[in-house]
This record gives sequence, structure tokens and C-alpha cells, in this order.
Amino acid sequence: MFNSTAMTLNNIPRSAPQAADFVTRLYPADCIRYTGIVAAGKEQGYLTAVLGNIALSAKGREMLIRDDVLPGVIALLTFPGNVIVRRNSARLLRNVAFDVTTHKALVPILPQIVYPMCGGEEIPEEDMEKLPLDLQYLPDDKQREADLQTRILLSDTLFQMGSSYEVREEYRRWNYYVLFKAYDEWEEDLDAREAMQNVIYIIIQDDGKVDLRGQEELPTEVDDPQTEDVVQPPEEHHVIETSKSSADTISKLESGS
Repeated sequence: MFNSTAMTLNNIPRSAPQAADFVTRLYPADCIRYTGIVAAGKEQGYLTAVLGNIALSAKGREMLIRDDVLPGVIALLTFPGNVIVRRNSARLLRNVAFDVTTHKALVPILPQIVYPMCGGEEIPEEDMEKLPLDLQYLPDDKQREADLQTRILLSDTLFQMGSSYEVREEYRRWNYYVLFKAYDEWEEDLDAREAMQNVIYIIIQDDGKVDLRGQEELPTEVDDPQTEDVVQPPEEHHVIETSKSSADTISKLESGS
């Protein structure tokens, strides 16, 4: 029952105008109920896709970042046993992060957004102590998110958030570079590495040399959520354009040349 209803809802808000219309019939309590249904394992992930779709509208984004809604969304990023839920939750966050006005609300949950990207590799003590408490001393057997598309979506989210100076400063203040670099060295997929290298680029490069996205570049149509457990990179990534190859620039900056 929940799956068929959610599939129907997912086909309604497919563009910004449709999302804006749909969200007028929605209340924060509905968003909380949707995430609760998913968390209870009563449907396979379409409801997270619905919430990702309403993020196309300003009112939808405003609703999703409420203090009583956002924790339920974040919890689904590590939902066990259902890659579709995790993937659509990451897509929801990516859609929200396109809007620079949401970044202030997303800053407090940065550790939860980054957590799925973290492994259990050894980190020097001096670097470890600079990390957020929730990301310090993770178990040696901590596994990164297994789904490639989810990892790319999370990197895209971090990149979109990095268009705000406040977020870039947060990355630097809490030593996120160490975690991002470790992930980049672990990742084998070239598209996923490029997505993370874009994030690293905006951390180590001078702010004035980064092309930052404006509000006028918000997406107007939702990309299709994955509803099958297929692990492959998406055909295109919604990222901020940089003027040079991030990988080449990172290498030069790190080598001091």
C-alpha cells in the first residue's frame, strides 16, 4: 500500500512549478510522517524521492530544513539494508544544497553528511583532534557508503554547500580536508573522485579564484531517482563549473608549485 501510494506521489512534483503547487498541500507533519514510514521499513524509498522533488520549490526547501524535519532526513543517510533510501536521501540533500539560503541550516549537520564518506583508516593524532567530535576515532572496521551514486551525490552536496563562504570556512576550521583527501585516495571510480576533488579544490584554493554559483542557477526539473539497486555513476552531475581541472590544480597547490 505504502509503495503504490508513494509511487503515485513521486510522479506529481516533477518540475519547479509542480513542486511549488504540491508543497502548498503539504505540512511539516507530512514530511515527518514520510520519513517515519521509510525509517520503519514500510516502503522502499519513493517517499524520500517525493521529498527530494519538493526541494525544487523554495517553500519545500524551507520545510525540509526545519529542526523537526531535517533530523529524520539525515538519519536515512545511513539506513541499513536499503541503498535506494540512502541514495534518494542523498539526492534530497543535494537538491536542498543547490539553494545557498539553506546552507546555514545545513552547517550543523555537516558531520552527519560526511560520515558515510569516512573509513576507518589511521589519522595522525594532531589531525584527529581538529576534526568534529562525531568524526574522531572511528572504528578500524568503519565502512564507507558502498553505493557509488550515493557517494557522488554526497560529494555534490558538499560542493554545492561550498559555494557559501561560511561553509568553506567550516571545512577549513574543522579539518575536513583530511577526511576528503583520505576518501579521494580510497575511491576507485574516476567520476566519484572528480566529484570529491571539486570539494577539495574549493578548500585549498583562494576564495577569489573559485567560480561560485548564484541563486539564478537553481535547477528547475528533478532528475529521476533510482528505484533499482544498480550501482553505477549517474549520466551527469550537477556541479559548479571550475575554470581548470581540479585534479591538476590540487596537485600543483599541494606541491607548492
